[in-house]
Amino acid sequence: MKHVFFLLLLHLPQLLFCQSPKSAQIKSFNGRPTLFVNDQPQTSAMYALTHAYGGRWSWEEVPSRNIRNFCQIGFRLFQVDVYLEDIWYTHTDTLDIAKVQRQVRGVLNECPDAGVVIRVHVNAPFWWNKANLEECTQFADGPIDTTLQAGPPHHNEEYDINRSLRASLASLKWRKQAGEKLKELCQRLSKTAEGNALIGMHIAGGIYGEWHYWGFIDHDPDTGPAMSGYFQSWLKAKYSTTLNLQKAWKTKAFTLENATVPGVSERLQTQDGFFKDPLQEQRTIDYFTAQQQVVAEDVEYFCRLVKQHWPRPLITGIFYGYLHMTFNRQTVGGHLFVKQILESPYVDYLSAPQTYWGESRKAGGSGNSRAVIESTLLHEKLFMDEIDNGYLHASTEYDNIRYKERYDPVYANIIRRSTLLPLLRGIGFWLYDFGLQKGYGWWDHPAYLAEFQRQKAFFD
Repeated sequence: MKHVFFLLLLHLPQLLFCQSPKSAQIKSFNGRPTLFVNDQPQTSAMYALTHAYGGRWSWEEVPSRNIRNFCQIGFRLFQVDVYLEDIWYTHTDTLDIAKVQRQVRGVLNECPDAGVVIRVHVNAPFWWNKANLEECTQFADGPIDTTLQAGPPHHNEEYDINRSLRASLASLKWRKQAGEKLKELCQRLSKTAEGNALIGMHIAGGIYGEWHYWGFIDHDPDTGPAMSGYFQSWLKAKYSTTLNLQKAWKTKAFTLENATVPGVSERLQTQDGFFKDPLQEQRTIDYFTAQQQVVAEDVEYFCRLVKQHWPRPLITGIFYGYLHMTFNRQTVGGHLFVKQILESPYVDYLSAPQTYWGESRKAGGSGNSRAVIESTLLHEKLFMDEIDNGYLHASTEYDNIRYKERYDPVYANIIRRSTLLPLLRGIGFWLYDFGLQKGYGWWDHPAYLAEFQRQKAFFD
C-alpha cells in the first residue's frame, strides 16, 4: 500500500494536468479565418510571457501571477518561449524535454484547461556556432565581432543586429540538425501530459525570432561559405549554363562554378534611387532574391516538420510578411517571399508586432499592424498582432511608481485601441509582457484586467 501511495505522489503532477489531448486548426468562420480549439471557435486573444531574462519561465513567481490574472478574466490561450539553446546541450544527444514540460506545466498550474502555444526558437545554440564556423554568417562590410557577448538565450539585442557569430540561414547543416531536434521535440513532448495542452508552435528564427537576417539593419550579410554555396546552387537552377549567367550579368568574370556573393560596393550601387536596374545590376538582384528565398525555405521546412511529427492537428505560425517599419532595409532583412508563405500548406498564421513608429503607438496614433492584413486573410490564414507597447506608459517613472498609481487613463485608451483594432479587423493578438522582467506585469492592475475581460467577453 505504501508503494502504491508513493507512486501516486510521484505521478501526481501528471495526474493533475492530464487533460484530454487538444487539437487546433484555422478554419473559416463568419467570413474570416478563425482559430478552432477542439472544433470550437475561439477569440484569437492570448497572453504571452516574454522571452527576456527575469520574466520568461512560467513557474516563477511574477510570470505565474500574471498567467493566473489572465486566466481569471477568461483567457484560455497562452504563449511561452523555448530556445533550442535551453534544451540542446553539448554533452548529450537528446533534448531536455523535462524543461519544456516544466514551462508548459507552469501555465497549467495557474490555468488547468489552458491551450498553449510554444514559441520555439530554432537558431543554433552558441556552442554549435563555435563548433561550425564554416556554417556561420559572414559579412561583406567587416569581420564577425568576437568581442560581442551573448548568453543562452540573450536579451542583449545589440548582439544580433551587429556582426554576430550566428549560423547562416543558408546553412543546410544547421537546418538539418536543428530540424532533427525539432522533430524530437514534437515526438517526445506529444507523448506527455503537458503535450496534451499544446495547440500550436510558433517557429522563430533570425533576429528577434522574426526571420530578419543577422545584422541586417546596419550590416551586409551573408558572404560565408554556406550562403556562397547556396547562391551557386541557386544560380545553376536559374540559369542552367554559364553562358546564360554571363549574358544576364553582362560580364565574363563569373561562371556557375565561381560566382560569388556581391560585396558592399555592388550592394550599395543603384542606377535610380532605391531601385536596381536588371540590365546593369542583375548579379546583386539575384543575390538578394536568393537570400530572401532561403529564409522562406527555412520557414516552410521547420513548419512542415511540426505538422508531420505532431500526432494531432495543431497550428503553426511565424513572424513574416512585414511591410511597415523594416528600417528601410526590406531587401536585406525584410520578408519578400510573401506569396510563397501565404500559399504554403504548412503555415497557418502570420504575425508581427504592431509598428514601432513612435507616433503610431501613442494616444491618437494608428496602432497599425506591420503587414498587409487583407492579403493574409484572403489566403485563409490568420494574422496575429503582437502587442508589446507597455513601455510607452505615460509616466516616465512607471518602473518605480507604486502599484496603486500604475493606472493611467491615457495608457488605458492606448491598450484599448491596440487590442480592439485587431479583433475588429478579423485578426487576433497576443499581449507580450516585457514588464515581467521588471518584477511585475505590464497589465497587472485591476482596471486594465477588467478592460481586457470586457473585450474578451464581448468578442466571445
